Amino acid sequence: MQILKDFHQKKLKQIKIWAWAAAVLPIASLAGLFFVRYIGTKTYYDIALIIGASLMFTIAVIWWWWALYTIAQVTNILGTIADKFKDVGSDIRQIKKDISQSDDLAD
Repeated sequence: MQILKDFHQKKLKQIKIWAWAAAVLPIASLAGLFFVRYIGTKTYYDIALIIGASLMFTIAVIWWWWALYTIAQVTNILGTIADKFKDVGSDIRQIKKDISQSDDLAD
């Protein structure tokens, strides 16, 4: 059973990596093409500038997707917590009701 669980976790990580690559690489490639078109490749300075700009753009895109993913996870967790608090409130009301009824029976 552990083998299946390990396989499952490994595949989920691989899927996550490929999903990030599918989201980031096309946008980064377009940015690189944009920088090549408008900066040019006449000097080594221009090439270094293109590489630097493309890397910074790629990092910004990766951070953006990471931030969106993290916000989505936090939102899901908060939604789950809110549901749990509703359950706890309902349980507390039921306990109060049960205690009140047992006090009435004891009298």
